[in-house]
Amino acid sequence: MKIFVITLGLLFSAVSSVNAQDIISELNVCRAESSNTQRLACYDKLSSINPKDIKSHVQADVINKTDTAVSAPLPVVKKETAKPVASQSYASRDNQVKNFGLAKIIEPEQKIEKITADVIDTKKDPYGKLIVSLENGQVWRQTGNSTLRIRTGDQVYVEEGMLGSYFLSKESSNKRIRVKRSK
Repeated sequence: MKIFVITLGLLFSAVSSVNAQDIISELNVCRAESSNTQRLACYDKLSSINPKDIKSHVQADVINKTDTAVSAPLPVVKKETAKPVASQSYASRDNQVKNFGLAKIIEPEQKIEKITADVIDTKKDPYGKLIVSLENGQVWRQTGNSTLRIRTGDQVYVEEGMLGSYFLSKESSNKRIRVKRSK
C-alpha cells in the first residue's frame, strides 16, 4: 500500500512539473518576441488554451513518458477577438470637444488637452461649490476646495490634469479649481 501511495505521489509531481515547465517555456518564447503585436498574439494564444485540454495533454504526456515515447505538442485553440476601432467621428475636433471630460472610451491619436469657452451661468451647490455652465453645453462641478471668482461672460478654459482630473481657470488668472464634468 505504501509503495502504491508513493508511486501515485511521484506520478502527480511529475505531471505538475512537466506542465509547469511547458508553460514556462511557452511564456519565455512569447517574452522573446520583439514586436508588441506579435508578443500580444503569443500571450493570447497561451491564454486561449482550454484547461481541459491541458489536463488531457498532461495525462497523455505522462503516459508517453512512461512508455518512453515523445508526446505531441499541446493543441492551440485560436479565439477570435474583437478589436476596438477608433471611429473617425469620435476623433473629429467637434466630437472631442463634446466628449471632453466624460468617461474615456477610445483615446484618439491627436487628443485635445484643453478647451476654451465662455461662461453662460454660475451657481453654487448647497455646500458652496461652484457649478459652471459653458456656452458649448457642458456643465462642470467644482470638487476641490480652492476659490476662483467666475462671472457670466468670462472666458474660461478646462484642461486635463494627472490621473483623469480636470482643472478650470480663467485666462486672466493664475488660480484654478479642480472640477468634474456633470453634463
